[in-house]
Amino acid sequence: MVELKKEYIFLNGLPRSGNTLLSVIINQNPKINITSNTILADVMYRLHLLRDTDIYKNFPDEKSLNNILKNIFNNYYKHWKSKFIIDRGPWGTPGNLEVLKSIIKKPKFIILYRPVIECLASFVKIERPVDVELRCEQLINNDGIIGKNLWGIKNIIESKEDYIIIKYLDLVNNPLDQINKIYRFLNIDTFNHKLENINQFSINDVTYNDSVLNGPLHKIRTDKIKLNQYKIEDYLPKKVINKYSSLEEIYLQNII
Repeated sequence: MVELKKEYIFLNGLPRSGNTLLSVIINQNPKINITSNTILADVMYRLHLLRDTDIYKNFPDEKSLNNILKNIFNNYYKHWKSKFIIDRGPWGTPGNLEVLKSIIKKPKFIILYRPVIECLASFVKIERPVDVELRCEQLINNDGIIGKNLWGIKNIIESKEDYIIIKYLDLVNNPLDQINKIYRFLNIDTFNHKLENINQFSINDVTYNDSVLNGPLHKIRTDKIKLNQYKIEDYLPKKVINKYSSLEEIYLQNII
């Protein structure tokens, strides 16, 4: 087993549930970083799938492939200064979890959760799609950003992994309580975080380029933390609300 040079924790959160807000607060602590929505889970899974290719089967050099996979965390985060890294991505999906546990036997997960119908409304509020029903279907299917993360959350819970759940409403209303909950879960000393005049998300002088998306999905309010209240019905037609309102019960069986 390769020795990991940092400690890694995994954030499997629904999009539009406070991922960026949580990150910019936690990242004030120089000892810990929550990443952007990274490519790492996808990179690892695609490397794993190489085992199914003819070129690999023709010369199955397992040890050499494992050299890449086992060192991927050390290499990817080599220039990061923090001791603790919370990598954000759909780590809980069955394929991603299998590959992850071949490297880290007992990973810890932070689940960031918000009712799915609220996540959909938040997307529509920012993106203003022409066809709301179609856009919601794209977000919810297994390859969509909501669907994939919801699948990951379900699998983490059903697999009885080591996890905590942070709910969006609790994060916005009582951010320090939820952040200290994370510190206790990770057995990390607390830090004096500020909740006003915070910065937009940036790590190692890299920022989100939301121009490639359908709207400023990672822009947060910086003066203070306050719940942005609005009616879901103003953004989602009744047909969409009825279709997806029971999704939590179907996927998570009232565990959340």
